[in-house]
Amino acid sequence: MSSSKQQIIAALDAAEASYRELAALPLEALTRPEKTELLKRLGDIDKKMVALDRRLIGQLITQGDPAMFGATSWAEVLSRRLRISPGEAQRRIAEATSRSSA
Repeated sequence: MSSSKQQIIAALDAAEASYRELAALPLEALTRPEKTELLKRLGDIDKKMVALDRRLIGQLITQGDPAMFGATSWAEVLSRRLRISPGEAQRRIAEATSRSSA
């Protein structure tokens, strides 16, 4: 496995571990202002994760054929693999393609 693939896997493993650690903490200990700050920061992270998700989708649909996954469309591939509706899959594809053409 190449070094960059290992780095990607390690970074994702670390992100998952950090999420589990944060989710296990007693959020009741936070004050209201601290909770709103946490919500803001989580929202910022969510936006970054969505951008990464759309970047991956954009690369996936431009570098292959859905038939490689036994499907007739990328929406079908995503809806099966991500367990989302075909409509949601199509929306994500539309966002990914609009970002790549912007």
